[in-house]
Amino acid sequence: MDATAMPMTRSRHSTLRAALLGGLLALLPACGADQGPEPWSVLLVTLDTTRADRLGCYGYGQDTTPNLDALAADGVRFEFAVSTAGITPVAHASILTGLNPPRHGVRVFHGAPGSYLDRTTPTLARILGEAGHATGAFVSAYPASERFGLDHGFDHFDNGAKDSALHTDPEFEPKLGVLRGAGDWQQRRWVPTQRRADAVTDKAIAWLEEQDGPVLQWVHYFDPHDSFLVPPRKFLQRFEARRDGPDRMARVYDADLNFMDHHVGRLLEAYRERGRMERTIVLVTADHGQGLGDHDWEQHRILYREQLQIPLLARWPGGPRGRVVPDLVRNTDLLPTITQLLGLEAPRGLDGQSVVDLLDASGEPRVAYAEALNTLDSHAPGALPERHKDLLFCAVERDWKLIHHVEHPENSELYDLREDPGELVNVLDEHPEEAARLLAFLEESGGMAVRTGEVDPIEEEAARKLEALGYSGDE
Repeated sequence: MDATAMPMTRSRHSTLRAALLGGLLALLPACGADQGPEPWSVLLVTLDTTRADRLGCYGYGQDTTPNLDALAADGVRFEFAVSTAGITPVAHASILTGLNPPRHGVRVFHGAPGSYLDRTTPTLARILGEAGHATGAFVSAYPASERFGLDHGFDHFDNGAKDSALHTDPEFEPKLGVLRGAGDWQQRRWVPTQRRADAVTDKAIAWLEEQDGPVLQWVHYFDPHDSFLVPPRKFLQRFEARRDGPDRMARVYDADLNFMDHHVGRLLEAYRERGRMERTIVLVTADHGQGLGDHDWEQHRILYREQLQIPLLARWPGGPRGRVVPDLVRNTDLLPTITQLLGLEAPRGLDGQSVVDLLDASGEPRVAYAEALNTLDSHAPGALPERHKDLLFCAVERDWKLIHHVEHPENSELYDLREDPGELVNVLDEHPEEAARLLAFLEESGGMAVRTGEVDPIEEEAARKLEALGYSGDE
């Protein structure tokens, strides 16, 4: 893993914090101040399965994301953002509610702990809709769909599973297969469950053209998740992604990132051309990352840095330009940040808090919560390493990280992120006091008081759609 994307040393951290004190507040508009004839719009872009360290602005050297890099240079890049989970619906529910999984109720793809966002839970869409925003969502795949309650509060919810098309390339035949790390192809049925970045961007721009007033627009891109739906040939060639080539999974991943970035650029340009950019809060993040072979795992679902560290880029009218915030932030922090910038009241009792106070170094250090209930999910991958077939709970600070294994606590892991940003050396035995402190945080969160027992069988339709995306219980 690229060390440039990992936490800084304390000395670098202190230097940057001192630099931020030099004038960030002067660049920040007074939250809740008069925004003119109408409130600012909000554009929320979520990049599925996108690890932070594969973006150029986070130090990656393959020019995968020029448009996102330009956005980072024109706004704020949060260096150390952490997700609540390594699966799509759980993480997105946290983004849209500001709550950790035990409190918003979406914890697994299917099973007893819950996989549906209750309609009584306040969401970003409901809050902004009540404030007068038109609310539209454009999602690219079934895991971000209404099946998990993620449509709550949106006036318009455009689900890619309803009009997806099959895009393949002869270089990657057979067409009904998915490229695996060892170069093998696993056959699977084509079921309409996802669409590429070009299709979802077309729909998002068309909706934007119909709006006159302030909007909340959520656009979700799925491309890096699945090498089944490959980008056009020129993107594959740019990264020398070939079926029989070296590092085939990683190269297809980079090509998918580059293709997705191209269409994020189209979306941002649509806001500029319509004169909306200077009246819009733009937030770009990911639901989770991807293993790509780190810790001997290609996919997500577990709780290492490559799965949980996500990009977070922000730009808003009158806000800082070209700034980097080194502090730990969480995906639950997005909703309260948006409401503060808009001068709206956030729901009480959120797990997240606005990131605005971090811009002048006045914010208190945060602790991030994450979980993976792999033994309670009907579609947990059977190929998971045995020690991850457990109830996993994670607490992350700037310097320390605990992964607690509930059913087999002897497998629990503690990492000193100052010395070991790649999370390779378990130091739990050497630092029991740090482990105990973080375990107390997890116990106080209430998340570990989860229902156990027999896993409920998944519905046939849900199983068919998840299987089409590679979630066959044998990922």
